[in-house]
Amino acid sequence: MTEVARQPARSGRRAPYVNGERKRAELVDAAFEVFAEKGFQRLSVRQIAEEIGTSHTSLLHHFGGKDALLEAVLVRREEREGPWRRTLLQEKGLLETVPEVMRRNAGIRGVIQLDATLRAEAVNPDHPAHAFILRRDQEIIASLRSEFEREIGAGRVAAQLDPGVLARQTASLIEGVQLAWLYDGSVDMAGSLRDFLQLVSVGPQG
Repeated sequence: MTEVARQPARSGRRAPYVNGERKRAELVDAAFEVFAEKGFQRLSVRQIAEEIGTSHTSLLHHFGGKDALLEAVLVRREEREGPWRRTLLQEKGLLETVPEVMRRNAGIRGVIQLDATLRAEAVNPDHPAHAFILRRDQEIIASLRSEFEREIGAGRVAAQLDPGVLARQTASLIEGVQLAWLYDGSVDMAGSLRDFLQLVSVGPQG
């Protein structure tokens, strides 16, 4: 009985927190679109707030500053895309997953534009996304290397090839093809990656 009596009060205290988290998520999604279109470095908190349709005091209340907002946007992107990629990799393997990811990317131009814009801006070590992008790239290379080792072990990729080199080549091709596609939408991103992977694979690939 005591526990039941306490539940309404606890639920009431959680309501502002839940509402605050919902508002924060909405701001992150809106900022995601703004950064994809206009970049990050040259925008002030007031300008970001204006683009989103809120006040700069609201942004500061939820994030404390522009850098923390960018970090939340980057985390949100991985939350959106990460689980789907991992599931596809487990089900289909690397050789089919990479072209499929590129096909999906062709339908989320804003995400790809955000990535390309931040990569250009974050070359400067002082940029708030510099360490994040560097760490993410290292993780991607490590993951690709591990998957190529698996493919070589399974006999689907030529055994004489270096999985570390293949990982770097694949990551570089992905970034380069995506940038070319942003300039020219007729670029076949999925086809470019599929053809490259066929060159290093053993036997026909779908």
